[in-house]
Amino acid sequence: MKSFSQPWPEVQLGDHVDLLTGHPFQSSGFTESPDDVRLVRGDNVVQGTLRWEGVKRWPSGEFATLEKFQLRRDDVVLAMDRPWISAGLKYAHIRQTDLPALLVQRVARMRGIRGLLTGYLRCIVAGPSFTHHVLAITTGVNVPHISPGDIKAFRFQLPPEDVQRRIASILSTYDDLIANNTRRIAVLGEMARRIFEEWFVHFRAPGHKGLPLVDSPLGPIPQGWEVGKLQDIVTLQRGFDLPKNDRTDGAYPVVAATGIHGTHAVAKVTSPGVVTGRSGSLGTVVHMDVDFWPLNTTLWGTAFPAGSTYLAYFVLQRLDLKSMNGGAAVPTLNRNDVHRLPIIVPPTGTIKDFDQIAATVFKLEKNLGRQVENLRAQRDFLLPKLICGEIDVSEAEQLLEAAE
Repeated sequence: MKSFSQPWPEVQLGDHVDLLTGHPFQSSGFTESPDDVRLVRGDNVVQGTLRWEGVKRWPSGEFATLEKFQLRRDDVVLAMDRPWISAGLKYAHIRQTDLPALLVQRVARMRGIRGLLTGYLRCIVAGPSFTHHVLAITTGVNVPHISPGDIKAFRFQLPPEDVQRRIASILSTYDDLIANNTRRIAVLGEMARRIFEEWFVHFRAPGHKGLPLVDSPLGPIPQGWEVGKLQDIVTLQRGFDLPKNDRTDGAYPVVAATGIHGTHAVAKVTSPGVVTGRSGSLGTVVHMDVDFWPLNTTLWGTAFPAGSTYLAYFVLQRLDLKSMNGGAAVPTLNRNDVHRLPIIVPPTGTIKDFDQIAATVFKLEKNLGRQVENLRAQRDFLLPKLICGEIDVSEAEQLLEAAE
């Protein structure tokens, strides 16, 4: 049911937005100093947020002279080259933790004007109608792109400012809950990694600290530990073909060399398992606790002679698989070569103790991941209905209260 008796007027975005495209910073001036200012390029803009891995920077001494291109908190940015990829629209809003930052060419910065609040503008850009608009007008064969005029041509319903504030607050709270849970997942993952390193890299597992070290082909190891081969802890197999035309959406993740890419109605392998890239991209390792379909660009394992998926997962992460590239044009791993890699094998009891801790951490991660999925689903359900006035704002606020 619509929240207000009067229909909201339909307007054109160009009449209510201050839109700026970025400065053509020259790559020769980029720096890597953490004290310099981050540059927001199209590569940094992902689905609803900014990604700072591999960020380019600009000398902080020139920041004041580039006031026009300085970003502010809550600004909405949109990649203009390849604005949409399979993961979704490449847009973000600027958080305080993203600042200071400068806007680079081929990225649009937007602020609401003339009755359009910037917080609500973010909701409009995040909505499916704007994505459909972008897809309909994206041009270019080699590099699909959109222009400022294309962005400004979008039409939408503009509610009163008090309604905009309430809707923006609802969706902002959902995003904050998702971001908080995502950070907690990252913390748990880092905690598990550090426990692994403490036990099996620095040899400070409970009951083993202070044990005499003995020489081995991999250097000094605790007495009672052994040097074996990777095949002693995991049996790897090559993945399977699954042409895109044969894929049907379902409950089972499809795992490629770079991670999970979509789902399929049929599982090829039962969990638990580990998957790593075999060709194209090497080094990514995924732990699977549900049945899945590993593609032929991967090596997968569900047989663990030492009895631990978690040990195999962390050992694979530490191996320098990229250096074993056996292909010319396309990086490729040879399964037998990987199996023969020397590794340190801890005593069975120590592996079991680690498994108990790792299982608890991974379970917490999974529960938080489930919460994130539920929050995203609820947000994505409410978003188009709220910005079109199809659902009562008070009802959405009640749903949010229950989700918190």
